[in-house]
Amino acid sequence: MTEPRRANRQPVQNRPMAVRRTEPEKKKSGCGGAGAAIFLVMILGLAVLMITGVIPSPFEDQISAPPPTQAFTTTPIIFGTLPVVEPEEATTTSLSSTPLIPSETPLPIPSQTPTQTATARPMPFVLRGTPEGYPNALIHPQYDCEEFLFIGGEVWDLREAPVIGYKVKLTGTYGGEVVDFTSLSGDIELYGESGFEFVMENKQIPADTMFIQLFDENDLALSAPVQLTISGQCDANLIIVNYKQVQESPN
Repeated sequence: MTEPRRANRQPVQNRPMAVRRTEPEKKKSGCGGAGAAIFLVMILGLAVLMITGVIPSPFEDQISAPPPTQAFTTTPIIFGTLPVVEPEEATTTSLSSTPLIPSETPLPIPSQTPTQTATARPMPFVLRGTPEGYPNALIHPQYDCEEFLFIGGEVWDLREAPVIGYKVKLTGTYGGEVVDFTSLSGDIELYGESGFEFVMENKQIPADTMFIQLFDENDLALSAPVQLTISGQCDANLIIVNYKQVQESPN
């Protein structure tokens, strides 16, 4: 038999060593670049917030809290001692050193008590026109003017109708005598259907001390008192006074 052929092998020390092939580098993904951009934006945002004061900056000095204040004490602090003054000495000093100067403040003037008249409320009747003087011959031609002084007139309601039964009062003084007379509307028809009249001795003197006023059957004032002016002249010894209703009478 023939020997098998030995392979032509090189010595071990002369064999070439196997070299590992280097693997190709992996491709870098885009996540790394996006993360860096987000981080940069966050840093810029924090910087803006610190600059504007929204969040405190770690580089600024921290504001320290004020030191605690001392508790309020009710113990008074006395800076000095006042000299003790005897009551008698203090009274004498105040009376002798302080002169009494009269005050220039005017004394209060007592207010006048208003006279209670029927003008405290709106009156349903007023005078029609102004009382005027006429010769008495207009109503009483049979009398001389030197004999009597006549005061008379009429009373009308809202519809210009005559009012019967109302009281007309004449008060005051005339020639030094007290005047207090009452006449009913409708008693003297010489002035009209609701006529009234007062007849007095004519003293032929000027006077303004008599007042005339209208009342209802219950003595409730229906008009304000009116002052009459008497001239004393012979051609004005008849005073005409007429009343006119301007609003509803109180119940």
